[in-house]
Amino acid sequence: MTTETDSLDERFKEFLRSYTDEQGTLPYWTRVQKMPLNDETSLSVDFQDLASFDIIFKDEAANDPIEFLKSFNRALVSVMNQTAQDYVSDIGEDIITIRITNYFDTVPLRAIRSRHIGHLIRISGIMMRASEVKPLLVKAVFECRICSNQLSHELEGGRYSEPVMCPTCMKKTPLKLLPESSQFIDWQRVRIQESPEELPPGQMPRSVDVTLEGDIVDISRPGDLVKVTGILQTTPDFSRRGGKLATFNIFIKANGVEITEKEYEQLEITDAEEKRIRELSEDPYIHERIFASIAPSIHGHEVIKESIALLLFGGVGKTLADGTRLRGRSNILMIGDPGTGKSQILKFVAKLASRSLYTSGKGTTAAGLTAAVVHDTDTGSMTLEAGALVLADQGIACIDEFDKMDPNDRTAIHEAMEQHTVSIAKAGIVATLNARTSILAAANPTLGRYDLSSSVQDNIKLPFTILSRFDLIWILIDTVEEKKDRELAQFILGMHREQATKANESIPPIEPDFLKKYIGYANMHYRPRLTAEAAEVIEAFYVGLRSRATGGSAPVPITARQLEALVRLSEARARISLSPEVSREDAQAAVRLMEESLKMVAFDPIKKTIDIDRIVSPISSSQRNASETILTAMKEFEAEGKSSVEKERLLQKVGEMGLSKERAEEALGKLLSEGILFNPGGEKIKRP
Repeated sequence: MTTETDSLDERFKEFLRSYTDEQGTLPYWTRVQKMPLNDETSLSVDFQDLASFDIIFKDEAANDPIEFLKSFNRALVSVMNQTAQDYVSDIGEDIITIRITNYFDTVPLRAIRSRHIGHLIRISGIMMRASEVKPLLVKAVFECRICSNQLSHELEGGRYSEPVMCPTCMKKTPLKLLPESSQFIDWQRVRIQESPEELPPGQMPRSVDVTLEGDIVDISRPGDLVKVTGILQTTPDFSRRGGKLATFNIFIKANGVEITEKEYEQLEITDAEEKRIRELSEDPYIHERIFASIAPSIHGHEVIKESIALLLFGGVGKTLADGTRLRGRSNILMIGDPGTGKSQILKFVAKLASRSLYTSGKGTTAAGLTAAVVHDTDTGSMTLEAGALVLADQGIACIDEFDKMDPNDRTAIHEAMEQHTVSIAKAGIVATLNARTSILAAANPTLGRYDLSSSVQDNIKLPFTILSRFDLIWILIDTVEEKKDRELAQFILGMHREQATKANESIPPIEPDFLKKYIGYANMHYRPRLTAEAAEVIEAFYVGLRSRATGGSAPVPITARQLEALVRLSEARARISLSPEVSREDAQAAVRLMEESLKMVAFDPIKKTIDIDRIVSPISSSQRNASETILTAMKEFEAEGKSSVEKERLLQKVGEMGLSKERAEEALGKLLSEGILFNPGGEKIKRP
């Protein structure tokens, strides 16, 4: 056995010294030499490199993983002793560790069984929660209280007890632990949960606890997509009476941790697929084909599908010199009558996006969306558990029934929508988590159907602070029109008969699996830069629309938030054609989308112009002007010594000031509902 162990150690040493990659370099030997310079205590080794060097490593890792890792660690220490003996003696041989990554035995969390106990496995999922980092005692030094003799003990299992007798003086006195002479390592417990795309429909997500030791603690945070390689171990399950049960709890003692930072890193794109992606990007109708591929089973809504395609591709996030972050991801809200296909579109996007999360309004809470502080029964401390927006980091969060959410819960997403972070300060935990998430939301009008004569707030009762954070807002109205009704009927009936429609024949859509890889490839390799020509188009539209508000009383048609939205949409459209630069056509298409959206939600039927206050303010510009006229009239009555005035007299006064009776009654009702004016006597109006 000793000969076999020595032979395995030698093979590991040979691997570290002589393994060469495709470029002919010695990657591991170079990194071993740099470890003392970088103050590193571990070396990450790709298991595929080990298996290609000698097949015996694969068998040893599968049959006896504990001895496999111990042998590899001994080999690393031996090699380092030849080049940096002082460094090894300073930090200790037990601290130097090999970290295995890219292990061949990848096991889904749902497929972990008793046969995996004691084996080296690799799992992937989302980190849900993480405990605080604690020191773990691995080598205890005890001192006798009588003769002061010191005794050293190696510890395993995470527990220790003081020896009851000194081996030197043979006195039965519990020995004292000397923490300053003992050896500790960092320890942390995290929980890994199945990622949403791996979760079977209708199933509860499975999770497993993972213990991290050494330099892999705290390298990831809740919400990160991680891959963990480690040994599956067990711990007894205790009954309420304190006895041990025959069932056991499982956990993974991690050896290596890989963090998937980007949304599309887990996509595997072959050379043939890459060639097809590049050929497709040169198609002059690539934009139309991509737009036609978004929810092809939903008839119509071409403009909305175009905007959702831009949301999927996304703009370019930027970090300025002063540390300010500009988001590159768009947010879109769909408001519509029942039966217009909003939920179907959301479900399609949730399946198409590489990292996505679908939730519905009524069953969603603030803690479920952002983050929650929970009590860890194992450690007794408070830990942080990531919510939906954190789990969908670098992806898309689809929120259906947005109007049904509790208003207190809905305010929790304010920060995530603009700053792309989630901050929490509860139970002594103050933290900021990444929530770089695009939000695609759908809402129904409060009164069942959308009333075009009322503002967006009056239709769905959403606070203007949230509405202003959506780049585009679309209104889907179910109108009776024979030609469109016949086309829709033929489209739906044709699908039930499994017949292709004319629209699908003219522009063949791209299959969803390949479209997902196309989006991933564009995001990984292209960051379009805004050109002077494109900036000129956006600037002309922004300044031209703003100039209509010159004079003070005119409504403000557009704000800087919409200007940044135009940049994001232009960059996303350039990504569709795999272009390194944003062209004039991309900017013009973004402007067209913005105009369509503003006409739907910000058009003032009274002044016949676009008024952004219909989205970003509780009252529109025309309502504000009418309200100011009424308040001016009230001040004039007060100057005459009248603290209150009859409603009819007030309406007559503002009529003389040029305000029509209909607008005056509408504005007066708004002022009374807001509490700016009140009518204590029924017919008399007064200011508070």
